[in-house]
Amino acid sequence: MLEKNVKRQIIMMMTILFFVGVSATDIYVPSLPQMVADFKTVPSNVNLTLSSFSIGIAIFVLFAGEVSNRYGRRIVLLAGISIFGIAAFLMSVVHNLWLMIGLRLIQALGASTILIVPRLILKDSMDEQEQIHANGMLLMGLILSPAISPIIGARLAQWFGWRSSFLFTALMSLAVVVWAYRILPETNNSCIKRFSPIKVYLAAYLRLFLDKVFLTLTLIYACGVAAYFSFIGVSSYLYINSWHVSAVNYSYIFLLLSMAYMLGNQIMQWLNRKSVSPTKIIGIGVYSTMLGTLIILCAYLFGQKHEVLLILFVSFGVIFMRAANALINPPTQIKIMNHFYPHSAQALGLNMCFGFGLNSLATYVVTLFPDYPFASLVTTTSLFIAVCGIMYMKNRRLLG
Repeated sequence: MLEKNVKRQIIMMMTILFFVGVSATDIYVPSLPQMVADFKTVPSNVNLTLSSFSIGIAIFVLFAGEVSNRYGRRIVLLAGISIFGIAAFLMSVVHNLWLMIGLRLIQALGASTILIVPRLILKDSMDEQEQIHANGMLLMGLILSPAISPIIGARLAQWFGWRSSFLFTALMSLAVVVWAYRILPETNNSCIKRFSPIKVYLAAYLRLFLDKVFLTLTLIYACGVAAYFSFIGVSSYLYINSWHVSAVNYSYIFLLLSMAYMLGNQIMQWLNRKSVSPTKIIGIGVYSTMLGTLIILCAYLFGQKHEVLLILFVSFGVIFMRAANALINPPTQIKIMNHFYPHSAQALGLNMCFGFGLNSLATYVVTLFPDYPFASLVTTTSLFIAVCGIMYMKNRRLLG
């Protein structure tokens, strides 16, 4: 076991690392309309920078843990942070959109190690009680990043142009990789000598894919998050271009969304302390996110002539949906890990693959009709939430 001082430094470093990793998307969302203008293209093309990042994580997250099992946690994490930061720096200087989309895919390779390997390092080096505390700290990075990053990005874009957001990410990555190089020991003392044949992994994932419990829980989780990513994909065009909200003021909604997620998380924990079953907690989240979608639909149908009310109701609906995500996400992933033990790592990896894959689809599809951003938001969100609701109502007895 490591010394307490070293453990504290590692936890602090990883919390900042999670902040930087998650901010890779949130930090430049307020700049999407300006990127469309600068590249002289359409929103769906610029949104491929979001989609390629999500689909890259969906793929690479399946292998990041196993690669660190083979070559060690330290070298894989240092390499991942370096790749992440170098890609961010190159995106701050390139002037070709398609090259930027490719760099976002490469950056996703680094991001996948940031999402997976730190948790494995904690498992290697800490007892269960310490892990719970450490994961609570990591959660702070995951919550604070979506709250603060869009505001940072909007201000940087206002002062120095949107490319400065990527440069900021690169500099933060450089600082973290230097810090990690100095303090991070190797925690995997029993690296595997060789990878298993690819058919072993494929067979395991196929068994999971064909399992009804896994498919139900994963679609509930993935569709609920994808509905939120539909908002991320189109909201900057809707608020800034259609409703003439400034980029800085638009960025503040993400602060409210993070507060909503924290509130939802507190409600989820309260329900858990009251011994409400995970399936019922998931159901409360599903019905709540359906209500949030209904609020957005009502705003579209009845509020078009009152722009201020429209902004308020859409924002409230999305805030409601984001709080509901916190009720759905942890219980679905916990049920998956418990139900498929001792193959919980593979189940969780495939679950995250589905989630990021649908996020990628959502951020792209929602901008296919740039002249109708509000209708696109309503349609895409409604479709994802409909799948989420149907899967829960049809299979809730199966979930127990």
